[in-house]
Amino acid sequence: MGYRLLPGKHISLKKVFYIFCIFFLAFSANASADISIDLTLDRSSVVLTDTIVMKVTVTGKRKSSFPEIEGLSSFNVVKGGTASRVEFVNGSMSSEVEYIFYLTPLKSGKFIVGPAQVRIKNKVYSSNSVKLTVSKARNNQAGNESRPLFLEARISKNNLYLNQNILYILRLFMSEQISDISLEMPEVQGLVFESLAEPKKYSTIINAKRYEVVELKYILIPKKPGTYSIPAAGMRMTVYKRNRRDNFFDDSFFNMRSGKPVYLSSNEIQLDVKKLPVQNRPDNFSGLVGRFDVKAKLDPVEVKVSESATLTITVQGRGNVRQIPDLKLADIKGLKIYHDKPQLNISKGESEISGEKIMKWAVVPESGGEYIIPSMALAFFDPEKGLYRELKTKPFSLKSNPVADAGSSNLISISKDNLAGQGQVKVKNHSKQDITLIGKDIFPVHTSVDPLKDLRQQEFFNRIFILLLLAPPFIFLALLAGRKLFKNNNKNRLNVRSRNAGKNFLKKVRGRDLSPEEMHAAVLNYLNTRFLLKGGLLTPNEVYDLLINRGASPETASMLKNSIAHIESVIFTGEKSNSLAQIQDKLTGILKSVDQEVK
Repeated sequence: MGYRLLPGKHISLKKVFYIFCIFFLAFSANASADISIDLTLDRSSVVLTDTIVMKVTVTGKRKSSFPEIEGLSSFNVVKGGTASRVEFVNGSMSSEVEYIFYLTPLKSGKFIVGPAQVRIKNKVYSSNSVKLTVSKARNNQAGNESRPLFLEARISKNNLYLNQNILYILRLFMSEQISDISLEMPEVQGLVFESLAEPKKYSTIINAKRYEVVELKYILIPKKPGTYSIPAAGMRMTVYKRNRRDNFFDDSFFNMRSGKPVYLSSNEIQLDVKKLPVQNRPDNFSGLVGRFDVKAKLDPVEVKVSESATLTITVQGRGNVRQIPDLKLADIKGLKIYHDKPQLNISKGESEISGEKIMKWAVVPESGGEYIIPSMALAFFDPEKGLYRELKTKPFSLKSNPVADAGSSNLISISKDNLAGQGQVKVKNHSKQDITLIGKDIFPVHTSVDPLKDLRQQEFFNRIFILLLLAPPFIFLALLAGRKLFKNNNKNRLNVRSRNAGKNFLKKVRGRDLSPEEMHAAVLNYLNTRFLLKGGLLTPNEVYDLLINRGASPETASMLKNSIAHIESVIFTGEKSNSLAQIQDKLTGILKSVDQEVK
């Protein structure tokens, strides 16, 4: 039997098998072509605010291990994606896989990126290395109007006193569409940043170009005197650019958008913090800086012995209000004084933090008389005028009235002769007019218990009737509660696991030297358990959004996001980082903050 190729000619099965073997050997030879690794950067010279696209291309195989890349310790690395393709040209097959990364430099200098290494069938292949020069960021104040995106930082005052509050403002100007914004605030020892209101959004025009602006405000409080150079704040985001081919595709439906991660940094700011003057400093000065006022009230001003009056002192103003001291009321002879717990109320406005502290004392006189409650003083430093001020409350007079003596109380005396008589009985009162007995009770006085028996039986049956009447609704409510309890049993177990997620994380990492993969898995397991997620991989940006939506502070969310991004960077690059132990300790504190902030 054979296959007809041409009229009158046949080909045997044996020849078909030979032809198939030849094609298979040729295919295998092409498929096992030389394997090469190539590492490329889209630029060789950048500034700190730029994002570099790095590609690692593996040619000759479609399957390989994930690349391990050297020289990335000075960069923040974000995995972009993977693409593979196979081509047949003139009977030859070529295949390759491309790994894309986005690099953000963390410092300026000259670096060598690479080589990249992949493992294919237990054999390691290496790529080339590329030189990269990173310059300091351009001055954001000059020429920023021509840029589609830029970040600007400003403070309300460059010269200030210790503990004086000033305004720190960050503005993001954008003329392109962005998403997934994350903020990296500068960290300076001796300076404290406290956020004010929610970010404000508005539009502005600079040199005939419209920008959308996102404005964030912080209160900056210096805790140590000296000269500071506040480093640049940073923002990471995804920027979308539209690919327009012709007018037909101007419709938004046909506009294909590709996102690219971008890192922006603001300008640096110089700050000079002066010490508080020593001259004319009050002895009771506690470090309070700002503008404050004191109000005092005593209510009531006249009481009886062993009754209490309330002394209330309210300190209100703006500045470092968390340092308003607790005023002390001196002991006063003849008065018992009970100090209540002070109440501190903080208010955040558009440009300042204000607040009030309410302090209360219960004052109880032990005997009659008039008592003087002395004034109390509050000292603070006024940075606008550059001098100390001391405010005093006015003294109060508390009058205590004695309680009537028990020996002078009104007594009623009735003699036996009066009780035995049937007529009118006169009862003498030593201080009031006599009381006259005008009659006797017309009902008989029972000396036996038996007359109450029927009443008690009736009361017993009434109670039984009420219980029978109320039993059905109680039974219904009990069944309803049992059903709900049964349904929520599994949810309660999950809630218990959620509350114990932090403890389980500590048990897993305490005293152990974890690998980057184990540390990454432990953090993700904590997040999935703590927030009752279905499991799976969370990106750093998804972790940030999750914490913000659940009530965590932006600072805590940003720290956890950056820690996870750093661990992933170590995993992607394959480099051994000496900071893993520090990150492990840092994660313990961050997750404790998450448990405290997210209820």
